[in-house]
Amino acid sequence: MTVLVFVKDLLIATLGQMASLFLGIFIFGLLIHFISQMTFKSLGNTFGPGGTYVVAWLGTPIHELGHALFCLIFLHKIEEIQFFKPDAQTGTLGYVYHKWNPKNPWHVIGNFFIGVGPIVLGCAVLFALFYFLIPDSGSVWSKVMSDVSVLEKGSSVLTYLTVFKDATFSIAGLIFTLDNLGLWQFWVFLYLSICVASNVRLSWADIKGSLRGLGCVVLPFLILNLVLVLAGYGNDTFYPYTASALGIVYSLLILALIMVLIGFLLIYIFSSIFHWLRYRTALNPFR
Repeated sequence: MTVLVFVKDLLIATLGQMASLFLGIFIFGLLIHFISQMTFKSLGNTFGPGGTYVVAWLGTPIHELGHALFCLIFLHKIEEIQFFKPDAQTGTLGYVYHKWNPKNPWHVIGNFFIGVGPIVLGCAVLFALFYFLIPDSGSVWSKVMSDVSVLEKGSSVLTYLTVFKDATFSIAGLIFTLDNLGLWQFWVFLYLSICVASNVRLSWADIKGSLRGLGCVVLPFLILNLVLVLAGYGNDTFYPYTASALGIVYSLLILALIMVLIGFLLIYIFSSIFHWLRYRTALNPFR
């Protein structure tokens, strides 16, 4: 094996692992962001800027806390933080301003996790709501995690879609039952989870910030693959462990996607009726 072939295989293996492990997070984050935007526009176009507060009052502070939490972990200096301070002119609901040293590797890698922090914390809150408010959530969640954890590096797109489809129907089938409609816990879960899920998203600013630290995230994978290959092991040796761990993340993202989609449908139906009665025009959630 020539040096060039060795380097090429090493890079392809590392990039393949990164795509399998993290690409889905960005895809889910952007998809949730797109649906959330339609939710906020439906409320804003019908009830004015204050209408968005119906779901933003809880989701925005959790979103900003997700950024702030990883700022603390990676030792970024928080200059200013506003958990919920709506600005009608810019559309900003909250923000975290932080400083970091570009020469400090720990600070640099922190940018990646600070960018995706709202997803991490938001999904954790969603899981807590799901686990404590939905009956028999533990057994269904174990099955969903088991199904998602079978994904392997190199799995086809069809395999990913099939697994995600099955997990989606399992979670939705547990939440939306006739028995649950009579429980106050269901209605509390429905409202709070819609508020949280509507802010489990990645804005372009979040993605831009994450990309600043992506190189430092790739480097450990590259080094570990190099060591494994030189030691005579396949570069997929550790992948099943990381894939299983991220199976939890993908399960939570599926839950977030379900709730943000349900939230949009419910809010759009209610808002469009009110919008028609008030303005006699159809509500457009895209502008």
